[in-house]
Amino acid sequence: MAERAPHLTDEFSNPTSNNQIQTLTLPAFQSGTYVVQIPKDQVYRVPPPENARFVERLSIPVKNSKRKKCCSPFFCCCSITISIIILIGLAITISFLFLRPKDPKFSIQNVLVKQKNYPTYNITLNVNNRNPKAGIIYKQGGHASLSFRQQEIATGKYPKFYQERDSSSLIGVLLDGSKFVLPKEIEKSRKSRGIVSLSLNMDVPISLKNGIFGAKNAKLVVACDLTVDKLAKGGRVISEACQTD
Repeated sequence: MAERAPHLTDEFSNPTSNNQIQTLTLPAFQSGTYVVQIPKDQVYRVPPPENARFVERLSIPVKNSKRKKCCSPFFCCCSITISIIILIGLAITISFLFLRPKDPKFSIQNVLVKQKNYPTYNITLNVNNRNPKAGIIYKQGGHASLSFRQQEIATGKYPKFYQERDSSSLIGVLLDGSKFVLPKEIEKSRKSRGIVSLSLNMDVPISLKNGIFGAKNAKLVVACDLTVDKLAKGGRVISEACQTD
């Protein structure tokens, strides 16, 4: 409780008594602790509108941060996936650069012509995979054509197969000559004996498979020049040379 100020004595209560003006001397307040009471309606009042706008501005970054958090996992997954793809690509490229893959070597072993309704050419190839650390996948879609004196006389497909690393394989390529007229020289060589020079051209899509690093796609363009003494059973290849690009 606040200390109350001492009352004025009766001597000073009526300053105009006896028609005399007297000087009032008020006692000094003593030092102490005072409690000041303020009406409640002055304490609990409505905050100014500036406070509401301030709170609204603070709430906006919180919403944006939530959106960013919701989107962040997607961007993280994309970044990780792209990084993995880039690393795998670099690993494959580096491995094949270190491997220095070699093209397979082709050589012609035999040429045989058969004719019933139309001539067919059966050519036997020796294919050598010279890569000690990579197998070769000869994919579907390979094309082969046989020419005599720069004139196409038969076409066919190159077979699809897989060849182990550092190995050789005998492959038969069957060519169809039904759409072409059989030249006289070939007809003669097929029935009896006669030296014939031919050209074999092949387009072969392949993949080099190097262990866990997958495969590297490529396309082989093979051109072979050959000479045979007879296009029949018992005939042999006199000379041959194949070039691969």
